Amino acid sequence: MKPAGPIPDIAAAPDELLALARAVRPAWDHDVLAAAFTATEQAGWIWDRLLSETIRLMRDPKGSPWDLKRAAADPFYRSSVPPGTEKRGAAKARDLLGYGPGDAA
Repeated sequence: MKPAGPIPDIAAAPDELLALARAVRPAWDHDVLAAAFTATEQAGWIWDRLLSETIRLMRDPKGSPWDLKRAAADPFYRSSVPPGTEKRGAAKARDLLGYGPGDAA
């Protein structure tokens, strides 16, 4: 059956994302990950959010499908950055730009 309207430039591909996540993180349980994807859909997540959060968790050595499932269950969930990240980032930017310790104003 053909789609009714024009084909979108970007299409959601949850099955392919699930396969990619399993390839990148083979220790992750397929059923838990699939249930997490279902939980995000039921929570009303859009494709962009599912994609970005799954990729973030795949890259996080401590990440797991359970984190995705918990995020879907908690509407106030926000992934937090480690304390001091903004200071380290600013220091690195100053260093890359060639500013010395006394040059920053």
